Amino acid sequence: MHRDARARNAVSVWLRSIWHTLLDTIFPAKCLVCRRFFQSASANPAIDPVTRTVADIRDLLPQAHRWLRALCCQECVKALTAISEPLCPCCGMIFKEPHNDNHLCGDCILQPKKFHMARAAMVYDQQSMAIIHRFKYAGKTQLAKPFGVLLLNTYLRYWQPEAIDLILPVPLHNQKFRHRGFNQSYLMVDCWKTIPALNPFRASQPRLRTDVLSRSKATASQTGLGRQQRLKNIKGAISVRMPDTVYARKILVVDDVYTTGATVNECARALLAAGAAQVDVLTLARAV
Repeated sequence: MHRDARARNAVSVWLRSIWHTLLDTIFPAKCLVCRRFFQSASANPAIDPVTRTVADIRDLLPQAHRWLRALCCQECVKALTAISEPLCPCCGMIFKEPHNDNHLCGDCILQPKKFHMARAAMVYDQQSMAIIHRFKYAGKTQLAKPFGVLLLNTYLRYWQPEAIDLILPVPLHNQKFRHRGFNQSYLMVDCWKTIPALNPFRASQPRLRTDVLSRSKATASQTGLGRQQRLKNIKGAISVRMPDTVYARKILVVDDVYTTGATVNECARALLAAGAAQVDVLTLARAV
């Protein structure tokens, strides 16, 4: 009986391989970033981006790269740069000198942040900006899962499960949400539920909430603004709808990109004013 099941499985894998090969031949994949045709990683059933499961934190980064290679060419995926130490223990700014220890950066010394700690998965540069913009502004929501896996890897690297009570995506104003159709920060974290072995949403672990933070005014896009313009643009734009929900809680604020930190710092300010015990920040990318 077991032998028959293995035989059926082998035939199924073989047929699926042929099917993916035919699809790639007739409809070759096009990279979401550079728009060039390439052979999608999904053509290989051994690394199928839908059926492959993640069982251990050591599998997360390879799995994220597999999912990305199903959507983007190998050159564009390889160009993404992971955040590495040494870095600022507060804002997560990385330092160029590889032999230095972690230490506060000049900005955090001169202008202390409201949040306790910020960490990011990758460097925000021309390449990562291109792929993130495809996600946010071109509606390529299939990128949410590989990006979410990169976020989860960073989360498990820097936080213990009991360290966070609530996970709050940075909110969009209703007008922008209607125009875009989704909150990119929410989509990335929501996909954590699809990774059973490492799911941080089990009982007594962090809860994802979208009804706690609110963007009370339609601010201009922070893209292209200088530091002072960003601070002025976001000031007073974030409010807490349910102070009782955050009171004495440890909060993780999630956003797609950390540039000057103005947006996440404003979120932290509002949450601390509402009684939160501590606010940390997790982002997909960070400007350096």
